[in-house]
Amino acid sequence: MPVDAANLLSPEGAVARRLEGFESRPQQQDMASAVASAMENKQRLLVEAGTGVGKSFAYLIPAIQRIVDHDERAVIVTHTINLQEQLIDR
Repeated sequence: MPVDAANLLSPEGAVARRLEGFESRPQQQDMASAVASAMENKQRLLVEAGTGVGKSFAYLIPAIQRIVDHDERAVIVTHTINLQEQLIDR
């Protein structure tokens, strides 16, 4: 299985193997693929997704992969302190 964000978030992926109770979501995998593609092609991307889709993993995993693969930095901006704390603590 190739190492990409969608595969990492699949039912058989690394995240599912490491996080007890992880539920793979097709919408999350689609979003992760779209984020990775936008980063690779230096494009803008606007995504709207409901509660419970797993948006945080869907953008953080491609960002981390980009950082590692290209020795770059990423800035994650959130609307609320609560979400910032959630990303840091969880």
